[in-house]
Amino acid sequence: MFRFSAASKSAARTHVRHYAADFPLLDELFPGTYPRLLVEGDGTDLIDSEGHRLLDAGNHLGACVVGHGRHDMAEAIAAQVRSMEFASLEAGASHPYVAELALELAGRVPVDDAVFSFTSSGSEANEVAVKIARDYHRRRGESGRFKILSRYGSYHGSSYAATTATSIPAFREPFQPLVPGFVSLPQPFPGFCPSCSFEEKSCGESCFEQTAAVVEREGPETVAAILAEPISIPGAVKVPYPEYWPRLRELCDRYGILLIADEVVSGFGRTGAMFACDHWGVRPDMLTMAKGLTSGYVPMGATAVSRRIQEAFEVSPLAHVNTYAGHPVASAAALATLQILDDERLVENAAAHEDGLRQRLEEIGDETPWPTRASVRGLLGSLEIRLPEDADAERFRSLLWHESYEHGVVLRVTRGGQTVSVFFYPPLTITGDAMDSGLGRLAAAVRQVVRATAEGSGADDAARRTERLP
Repeated sequence: MFRFSAASKSAARTHVRHYAADFPLLDELFPGTYPRLLVEGDGTDLIDSEGHRLLDAGNHLGACVVGHGRHDMAEAIAAQVRSMEFASLEAGASHPYVAELALELAGRVPVDDAVFSFTSSGSEANEVAVKIARDYHRRRGESGRFKILSRYGSYHGSSYAATTATSIPAFREPFQPLVPGFVSLPQPFPGFCPSCSFEEKSCGESCFEQTAAVVEREGPETVAAILAEPISIPGAVKVPYPEYWPRLRELCDRYGILLIADEVVSGFGRTGAMFACDHWGVRPDMLTMAKGLTSGYVPMGATAVSRRIQEAFEVSPLAHVNTYAGHPVASAAALATLQILDDERLVENAAAHEDGLRQRLEEIGDETPWPTRASVRGLLGSLEIRLPEDADAERFRSLLWHESYEHGVVLRVTRGGQTVSVFFYPPLTITGDAMDSGLGRLAAAVRQVVRATAEGSGADDAARRTERLP
C-alpha cells in the first residue's frame, strides 16, 4: 500500500491543480481541512487518510461501474503488463488485445458494423468525432458542411473542439477565441430549454421545433453533425422526453447530417441500459465513450463509427495520431470490465434501483422549504435545490459537499445561479442496503445545511464537524 507522508496534503494543495476546488472559500469555512486525501478504494467505498469510509456516490465522475479495489481487475491489468505493456497502432502494426476489445464492443454499441478509434479520454473521443464528421463530408465533395451543432447545458470535454461544443459559459468564456463553426441548440429539459420553465414536468414539441428551426436558419447544407448526450448531466440529470431522440435521428436523416451520441458518462450500464441510446432504440452514426469503458482503472476512450461513415476513409486514413490508442493495458482493463458487467448483471442492477433512487431523492427534496426537482435514469440521479435570491448559493454548495463527506458520502455538488444540484451515482455494484444507507446520510447532510441556511445562522453552525452516522 502507498505510504503517504505528512507533506502529501501540503504538496497536493500547492503543486496540483484541482478541478472546481475553491480553496480560499474552503479555508474560510473549514480551516486546515482541505484537501481531503483519499488513499484506498474498497467496493462501493473510498477510504481517506484518516481512516474514514465513504460511499463513493460521484467522486468517480461516472467512471466507476464495477467498484473500487477489485482483485480481478488488478490481476487482468498486471497480467497484461507482464505480457506486453505497450505497443502502438502505427503503420500496420497492431496487437490482439485491442482487436479482441473491438470485437467485444462491436456486439454491444448501437452503431452499425462499428469501427473504433481508440483514445485516452472522452474529450479526445469527441474531438475525433468532430474531425471525422468534417473530413467525411469533405471527402464526399461537401466541404461546405462544417458546422457542428450541440446543445446548451451539455458538457463534451476539455479539449478545444469539445470545449467549444460545451455550451456552458463558465467552461467557454475564459478560453476565447474558440473553434469556429459551432452552433448551440436547445436542451430538451425544463429549465434548460427556452420554452420550458423549471416547474414544468416535460419539455416537448416547442423544443424540437426550435431545434429544427436552428438547422433551417443555419442551412442544412452547411451542417456536418449534431453532437449530443442522450442524457446530459451538467446542472441536472436531463432525461429528454421519449420522442426527442427518434425525432432527432429523423431530422439528421432528412438533411444528411451525422448524429454523434456522446455516451462518455451514460455508457456501460449507468442508465440501466448498456448505452443510453438503447432506451429509445436510436442508432447514431458515431458514438463516443470513456469512463465506464475501463471503470476508471486505466484511462481509455473510443469513438465508434458506422461502416457507412468508415467507407469514406478506406482509400486514405484519418489524419489523427494518438500515441496511446488501443493501449494494451487499457484494452485488458476494458475487457475485464465488460466481463464483470455481464457476469454480475450490473446493467440490470442499475435498472432495478431506478425507482427507489428517484423516490428517495424526491423525499429529500420534499424536506426542504424551497423548490426542488429529482431526475433519475438507472443509477444516475440528481436533486436540484433552488435557493432564495438572498442566499449565498456558492457557500451552500461548499457546505453541502462538506457535510455530505462528514456524514460518509462523497458525491458531486454543483451550482448554476441560485440552483444547487446534488448528483448521486454510485458504482453499479451497489446493494439496496448500501444505497439506503448512503441516501440516509445524504438526507441528514441536506437537512443540516438547509436548516442553517434557512435560519440565517451562517456558516459557523453548519460547518461544525458533525458526529458521523454509524
